[in-house]
Amino acid sequence: MRIHGASGRSKLGYVNAYLMCANPNINAPIRLYVDTGASRTTIADRDALRLGIDYGQLEESQSPVIGIGCTRIKNYLLRDVLVVFRVSENSFHIERLPIVTVLKHEPRNDSERAIVDQCPSLLGIDLLEKYGVRFTAKKVILEK
Repeated sequence: MRIHGASGRSKLGYVNAYLMCANPNINAPIRLYVDTGASRTTIADRDALRLGIDYGQLEESQSPVIGIGCTRIKNYLLRDVLVVFRVSENSFHIERLPIVTVLKHEPRNDSERAIVDQCPSLLGIDLLEKYGVRFTAKKVILEK
């Protein structure tokens, strides 16, 4: 089974998926950049806003997030998430993640805000460890 993605900005590989969660209710598409250095799949601020995520409904994580944007970052836990991938015109593959991190940066100025607005959502090793990951010049392939 193969999940095909593409090469995006700065030639980073990404896959398109559909994110589903019962509490809070999320049922929407998302682009996830393949990041073998991310320990957990992560939703960036920009996508959290687009998905209508209310941080007040989430548990704040006590573990710090390192290496994403500016230094002031809160992160929240979205529990029991389904990530749905289209593998062909008529078939889908579903992965269940017990926890997905949702970021909430606290930029101090417009320069930091510009950086935060460019942070992508990430497909982390929590899901990638189930796949072989291959990059070509124009795409990324996840294969079981």
